[in-house]
Amino acid sequence: MLVLTLIGLPVIFGFLVLILPRGAPSSFALIAGSLAQAGLALVFVALGGGGAQPLIAIPWEREGILGLELLLAAFFAVSAVRSRRLLPLLLALTQAAIALIGETWTEGIEARSTWSYDGLAALMVLVIGLVGGLIVLYSAGYMRRFHEEHPEIKDRRRSFGAIFLIFLGAMYGLVLANDLRLLLLFWEVTTWASFVLIGYNRDQISVRNSFLALDLNLLGGIAFALGNLILAATTGSLELDGLGAASPAVIAIPLACIALAGLVKSAQLPFTPWLLGAMVAPTPVSALLHSSTMVKAGVFLIIRLSPAIAGTFIGDMVALVGLLTFVTGAFMAISQRNAKRVLALSTVSNLGLIVLAAGIGTPQLLWAAFFLVLFHAVAKALLFLGVGTASLGTGSLDIEDMGGLAVTMPRLALLLTIGIAGMFIAPFGMLVSKWTAMEAFIDFDSPLGLAMLTGLAWGSATTVFFWTKWLGTLLRVPDPGAPRGALETGTTRTESLSETLLAAAALLCFGGFALVSSFLAEPWLASAGRAWSPGSANVSTTLLMVGLAVLLPGVLILLARRNTKALSGAYLSGRPAGAGLTYKGSAGVEKTVALRSMYLEGLLGEKRLLPIAIALGILLIIVMFGTVIA
Repeated sequence: MLVLTLIGLPVIFGFLVLILPRGAPSSFALIAGSLAQAGLALVFVALGGGGAQPLIAIPWEREGILGLELLLAAFFAVSAVRSRRLLPLLLALTQAAIALIGETWTEGIEARSTWSYDGLAALMVLVIGLVGGLIVLYSAGYMRRFHEEHPEIKDRRRSFGAIFLIFLGAMYGLVLANDLRLLLLFWEVTTWASFVLIGYNRDQISVRNSFLALDLNLLGGIAFALGNLILAATTGSLELDGLGAASPAVIAIPLACIALAGLVKSAQLPFTPWLLGAMVAPTPVSALLHSSTMVKAGVFLIIRLSPAIAGTFIGDMVALVGLLTFVTGAFMAISQRNAKRVLALSTVSNLGLIVLAAGIGTPQLLWAAFFLVLFHAVAKALLFLGVGTASLGTGSLDIEDMGGLAVTMPRLALLLTIGIAGMFIAPFGMLVSKWTAMEAFIDFDSPLGLAMLTGLAWGSATTVFFWTKWLGTLLRVPDPGAPRGALETGTTRTESLSETLLAAAALLCFGGFALVSSFLAEPWLASAGRAWSPGSANVSTTLLMVGLAVLLPGVLILLARRNTKALSGAYLSGRPAGAGLTYKGSAGVEKTVALRSMYLEGLLGEKRLLPIAIALGILLIIVMFGTVIA
């Protein structure tokens, strides 16, 4: 029953947030719900998933699944009619029709185990509970300030908080479900929640982008449902953990369909635009979609499919899609000045690397994918929340407007530095896994190995480039006379607490790297038949991580403090006009020095690269299905 409690608790608190009066009562329920579900997630993992009861009878399970699927389809259809949009209406009706057909096709098929729990599931439960819970906690203070800054947007904080908590409950169900029918139901609930949250502002661009997300995720859900139907017809089983033991030739088509659903949900090319469009939503939505939940559902499913697709043509095509997404996302991130856009593109890029690793499916790459999920969840959540706070303080999402944040918002700059360090600085977070991935590709006995190694090197180098630019901007000399800490006075307690705890979680991940590998990652690999261990490298990696985690942010902030005086009255190719960064040119005109980064938009901008990448992604999907069907 602990599984059902874990899924149901955030849902119950979500309804409390919705029905309690606006203000303190609903805010208290939201905060209590975020903390309660996080505590239960810790208990769940500590108890090993709630004991050895893999099969839990749910009363009226089949009827309940069908009823909820039809209810969701009806909601999507009504929303489409109200907005006069034909495509989502057709997709919603198709979804309902497949659900009704599936009720007949899957009749009599009973799952051997309703739920599945292992090291990967434990990781996901911790990410959802702790990272997701801190994002919900952050939203309590952020959304109050958000509506003070944007009075033109209707205050719907109660429904916002309720959907957040229901979203977490659905994610718990998704990562623990072994019955593919249940997994698909939770999958569709996350589609519903993301659709509503992306459209929160209810302006034209928010509505358009919410329907883009809905269209593509409904397409993925339909592919998932079709995969279930074909799987039921060919094997008579709908258990996720049984796919690896089935004949690849028999289940090739359903595997391709379910893999397509994973690619859509994780915003891989050609489906990337829906996640980029989600950036119009308030910052907590962006953080939740990008770090702990929505996109992680997609890569989680592909990692689960890895034993079945590794070494097959489907696996190779999935890996190539991941490689294309990884490299293209990293290059496009260079050209962006919008902070949330950079975070979105870096998310897409990192997810591509996870998909690449899962598609190949060697033990080293699965180990790397495990830690990519962990470090990305914690570091990216911290960065999204930090950017949200910075945007409210500076009034802008432009990275250039965050110049000198180490002086004007020193606490936030320190936290952002930790988050950026967790994303790229060797041997922090990502490069630990990337180095393992490089070794695996060198040993990979396939013509694709060299191409993937080259792509990994290009994407990794590009990642270092755009993160370094941003880091330099934070530490840049601020405007002359900018008072220290001037922009941090309006930050709420829940915002500060959430960001600080996420930074602490990042440091714990660095320090506990070896423990996580020994007690979660390696046992999971062994249970999946992919036993592998980095051995003594765990200890040395941990020591390096802890050392840099302590030294690097502190040193950089110290340098930033000194830089506030270093350029005062500096030689500026003219006559200094004052104590600040101003000078008089040859004609005696006073000018101000502007320090700006390079973005190379004309060379690497989205308008140039994204259409080409989408076309290549479509081609890879067509080749995958064409070959499998043939």
